[in-house]
Order: sequence, then structure tokens, then C-alpha cells
Amino acid sequence: MTRTLLLPVVLSAACAGAPAPRRDPVAPLPPAARSAGAEPARAAALPADAQPAPAGLSSVVRIADSQRTWGDLTQVLAGTPFGMFLLGAGPEALLENALGPALVDVVDLARPLDIAVFGRSKGARLVASLSVPEREMSRLQDRFVLEEHRGMLRVKGVRAEDPEDRALPRICAFEPGDRSGSARLICADNMEDLEAAAPYLAQVVGREPLEVDARIEVPGRAVIEAIKDMPEEDDDDSHSGKVGQGFAEAFVRDLESVSVDLTWASPDIDVGFGMRLASRRSPLALAVAPVAAQDAATPPAFFRLPRDTALAFYTQGASRAELAPLREAFFQGLRDDMAGEGYDASGLDRFMDRLKTLTFTGGPLVIGSGGDRAAAEKALADYKGGKRAARSQKAARRALQSWFLVAVEEPAQPWIAGVKELIQIGEELDRKKASATAAGNGAPGAGAPGGPPKGDASKDDDDKQTTDLVVVRAPAALPAGTLHVELRSRPLTKDAPPAHTSHLYVVPAGQRTWIGLGEDGAAVVDRLRIAADPGRDERTLGAAPGLEALRQRGTLAGGLFSLAGWTMLAASGDSPEALDEAAEALGGLAALPARGETAMPLAITSEVLGSGAARVDVRVRVPGAGIRDVLALLMR
Repeated sequence: MTRTLLLPVVLSAACAGAPAPRRDPVAPLPPAARSAGAEPARAAALPADAQPAPAGLSSVVRIADSQRTWGDLTQVLAGTPFGMFLLGAGPEALLENALGPALVDVVDLARPLDIAVFGRSKGARLVASLSVPEREMSRLQDRFVLEEHRGMLRVKGVRAEDPEDRALPRICAFEPGDRSGSARLICADNMEDLEAAAPYLAQVVGREPLEVDARIEVPGRAVIEAIKDMPEEDDDDSHSGKVGQGFAEAFVRDLESVSVDLTWASPDIDVGFGMRLASRRSPLALAVAPVAAQDAATPPAFFRLPRDTALAFYTQGASRAELAPLREAFFQGLRDDMAGEGYDASGLDRFMDRLKTLTFTGGPLVIGSGGDRAAAEKALADYKGGKRAARSQKAARRALQSWFLVAVEEPAQPWIAGVKELIQIGEELDRKKASATAAGNGAPGAGAPGGPPKGDASKDDDDKQTTDLVVVRAPAALPAGTLHVELRSRPLTKDAPPAHTSHLYVVPAGQRTWIGLGEDGAAVVDRLRIAADPGRDERTLGAAPGLEALRQRGTLAGGLFSLAGWTMLAASGDSPEALDEAAEALGGLAALPARGETAMPLAITSEVLGSGAARVDVRVRVPGAGIRDVLALLMR
């Protein structure tokens, strides 16, 4: 079967992983911070004529407490060159240099500092908004030369005895605010930016409670402009490529804003990523931001994953109706691509109809993966020290391959029957395509654009290898009725991966189905037995310490990952160059303080508002050991 037909068969289980990460004790992740635009109650608190975001605004940066955040940063970055700089300075000193000591003396750095950013990169222009205590407002006339300007009090100078102290390095104005404690000092490099940003910073941004230590929010239109400015890549002219591009463009049109925030929870840091959607018109928006139960529990299958799982993920899943637009467009694009490659139309219809019964059906999904990092490091060392012999190259590549498991809350029999039928239809499609190609003109447009291509019909899309799917006897160690498929790949070119066989298992476990995939069949079988056998609880994630954050209710999705996990996931080893890259990456991890093995839990929440808008928030807990690893990577 060609790769085009092979990939959909394992679509629900297409991920790889790495060795078990170290798990430090982890407290539950805090609730996601919510911006004013996404909350009905908070939005109602704004005046009806609230100022819109000014034109040209590229982002808004908010810091809840500048002094505390500076201290937290200094502690985290201790021992680095940047940490030394922080120790030698402070927020007051920086602001004095930017605004002058007289103005810094009347602001409260323990309350939010807001910065509006116009433009991007080196040409960015900043407008800062700082809180002014109520007690200072009555004394402004005594300390500054003020002039009323568009409802603000522009600072024309400082009432000081020394003429050198009277000038100001920035254009600044006091915005009195409309309630107690809402006065702000707003400063910019030019009057145009100050006038544009002041009403928005004071009336909108300043009213939003800041529930994190720092946050940067980027409007959707700024995201669109940034995408337009990115270097153009070669367009994917395939039907699937065009469908994917259309999905992305429609999703960006739904996007209202994105944000990144930080919360210090010494010795850890919580990192948040948020998306606000003005609507859910696009297929991706419906899938990414489904209507989620606010008290949903983590799927039990997640905690049945083996304890040495390095990358793990679960999702409650969107509903079948929410996935319908994405599902139909995906299958239509896939069918059109395969038809363009010369596959029989009637056979394709059967193939797609069967595939639709298994994928994009909605509901919970659990994915986990892992691998033997120590074996990979040893095999790579043998390969590099053994003059890169073909035998050691093959061994190193195999050692890098990972096992992975997928659980769906559906009985196994439909999956087993469906996979068997897909393999059968795929073989028929390949045979018909090969016959039409061999006949030359046996099919309309043979060898022409859109018609069956000339050459070996069994080749993969990249013409480097061919893969046959063969149903074989399942291991006796797995439950009765298990389906075992061998994916036998053979090289067709010198630069192709060496011949190898992967193993696909579909395992019944009551009303749940486990799917396992990997080249090391014994490793996959061992993990499947752990997941499916209640008698092996001690070897599951459910028995692992430090995963309290993953048990919280009300999440749409969640999981855990590590730097080592992502590194192994990216290491294919399919070529000498890829093996060199893997050796360098794993060698770099070995030099980190915690070797990249610190587990980082994540939680994702989704909420659909009555107006049709939606929000999605991702929160990641980065333990202290993980922070040190990340800093060590950045300092290289």
C-alpha cells in the first residue's frame, strides 16, 4: 500500500515520543486568566462608548507589579549575564532614565504597568501607562507645570529650582480617570501616539483586572499583518494543501486576539497561551474551541498509559457536529489528491466511506508515547565511532524509533473490522492503479497531469520506499481478538531509510480500544499489556507521583511533555544527516542540569460565549528544574 493510503489508516495514532521524564511534585494549575473581551460580566463593566483599540497597535504588555516581577526575574536568572544586569539595576532606575525622577516619584510601581506597542521589530514605538495614587493627584499642580489637553493634563515641565531638572525626556500627560484610583500617567515619544493610545489604555486596558504577573496580548489584525510579512514559501498545489490553507485563513479571520502570560509560583513558573475568537465560523474554530463540559473529568484511559510515557495528551474532543465541516473538507481534499494520482474513483469512494466511520467522529482521545533514550544514545555513539557502517546506521535509526499508544472510548470490533477493510480496499486500489499505469493508455490521462502517473504504482509519494500492510497472528500475550498488522517498508533509492517493519496492534479492552504502533514490537506489546490489564496499575501514570495538576476537572484537554520528549519526537534517523542531528540534539540534552527530562504538565480549557465568541486557554507548569534546563539552552 502506498503512503497516501497508509497514513489515514494510522491517523489516530501518528505520534512518537521519548523516555520517561523526571516528575517533581506538581500542584494544580491555576485557572486561566481571562481578558475583558471574552467575559460577559467584565465586558458589561466597560462603558458603552469604550474606546476601540487604536490603529497600528501591535500588542499590549501588562506587568502587575514591576518591583515584584523584577525580583522574581532576578532570582530566576541568577548566575546568568542577564541576571547580573538585573541585580545592578531596578525598575525605578530604568523609569527614572526614561521619564525623569520627578514623574517616577508620583507613580505606584506595585500596581499594573501597561505598555501599548505600535509597529514591530526595531521600529516599534511604546506608550506607557502607570498608576497614580489618589493622594498624588491633589499635589500635581504644586510639582508640575500642567496644561489641559483633550481631557488630560499634559506635563509641560517640572517645578524645580535647578533648570536642568525641569525638562522631561518624554511627552507625558495625566489621565484623571473617572473614578477613585483610576488616574494614570501616560508617556510616549510623540504626541500623536500619546493621543491615540491614552483613551484605550486608561478606559479599557486599565479597567481589566490582571490575574497574572505579566501578559502580552496581540490583536488579531496584528497577527494577520505579521503573517503577511512572513517570507513566502512554495505553495502546496495539492487539494489537501489548498484545503489546509483555506482552513488557516478562515481561522485567522475568526481570531480576535492571542496572548501569552506568566505567573511566578516559586520555584516554578506557569505559562499561559490564550486565544480569543470573535466567532466560530471556521471549521478549525469549531474543532479547537468546542462546547466543553465545565466539570468534565480527565478520561480514565489517560492514567492507564504506561508510567514511562514521556509525551502524553488527552482531549475530551469536539462533538461530531462540530467536527462535520472539518471532516468533510479533509476527506474531500484527500480524495481529490488520490484521484489526481490515478486511483480508481469507485474504490476511493469505498475507502473514504470506511475511513469516515473511524476518524473525526468526536469524543475522548488519549495519546501517549515513549522510547529508550539510553539505547538511542549508545547506538548513536556506536554509529559515530564505527565509521558509520550500514549495520550501525540501521541500529541507530531503529533505536531512535518510539512506541506510541492511542485509546478511544469505543469497542474494538468496529476498529478491527474497519482497519482490515481499509487494508483490503487499499490493496485493490494499488492493483488497479498499477494495471492502468502498466497499460500506458489503460486509463484516461495516463501520465498526464491529473491522471494516473507512470511508473511503479507501489511506490510511496516521495518515491524512496514502498510499504506493504500484512495482517499476521497477534502475540499470545495480548487479549483474544487483537488485530496485528505488520507495516513492511523497503527502500527504492539509496537515500531511503533502510528496510524496516513496524507493528500495529488494535486491542480490545471492554468498551475501550487501545491502538499501539512501533518498530519494536516487544516494547509496544509490553506497554499495551500495562494499559489494558488492571492488574498492572503500579506501572501506569495513575500510580506516578506529581500529577495532581492533571486530575483537575473542567479541562478540555491536557497532558505532559519534556524537552527530551520533543527531542526524541523530532529525531527520525532516516538518513546520515538526520542521525548526526539526533546525536547533536541528544548530546546537548545530556549537558543540561536535569538532562531535559523534567515533566511539564499542561491544561487546556475552552468556553463558548452566548454571543458566539469563544476562548481557548492553555496553561503549562514549568518546574524549577525545567526552567534551569531552558535557561541553559538559551545561554548556549
